[in-house]
Amino acid sequence: MKKQLLLAVSLCAGFITSAGADSRVAIYSPGQSQPVVIEGINTLQQLTLNPKLAGHTWWQGTVIAEKMATAVQREQQKQLLVRLDALIADLRQDNDIDLAGSVQQVRRQVAALQVTGRQFVSLDADVIRLQDGANRKLQGDYSLYTLTKPTSVHIYGAVTPAGAQPFQVGHSVQDYLEIHQRLAGAEKSYATLIMPDGHAKSVPVAYWNRRHNEAAPGSIIYVGFSSWALPSNYQDINEKIVSLLTHRIPD
Repeated sequence: MKKQLLLAVSLCAGFITSAGADSRVAIYSPGQSQPVVIEGINTLQQLTLNPKLAGHTWWQGTVIAEKMATAVQREQQKQLLVRLDALIADLRQDNDIDLAGSVQQVRRQVAALQVTGRQFVSLDADVIRLQDGANRKLQGDYSLYTLTKPTSVHIYGAVTPAGAQPFQVGHSVQDYLEIHQRLAGAEKSYATLIMPDGHAKSVPVAYWNRRHNEAAPGSIIYVGFSSWALPSNYQDINEKIVSLLTHRIPD
């Protein structure tokens, strides 16, 4: 992808600016089979200061999701899988077997994703306290996914092997990609870096345009398909995959 991707956005359908009914927040923690449910939470500030969460999550990567938005993202995932199936069929019909194989591998990655209706708001207590408009009011049903500070970076897209690899202090996106082989049709000049807060940007990674872009622990690096490799009616595939990755539930 050769143009800057728009930052991941959300309708934030579950956040309101006027007072309303209390929310219900289900807190999911690693290693626990059932969530802890808290009620009577009216604002993000009340949520982040709740004693059940104090010291129990890495806020930079914590995800809050709204129920209706989650249904939307899961439907988007289903639709994307259907489109990837159609792309694979078209490529095979055109006898482009190598590219079809690449798309098939990426489809497996997309199918394995656990996604949710992430709301792109800051959960930093200082930001919520000091920044105008940051202390959003809550209304309805939410899920909150906690995590310890990650020790890995995840690689997705038209590369092999895909998956997690250890976080290395000071490593750039290109440093992480050096041990990965690009599949047929992969973009070679740019990759997408998705930070733990869900925001994404296109970064240059080729020898001729390389810039140092560090990947924070818990980041996702996505290597998309080159625009020349994709048929004209599938040019939005990378954008849709990136959007879904920004809604991934953290490990």
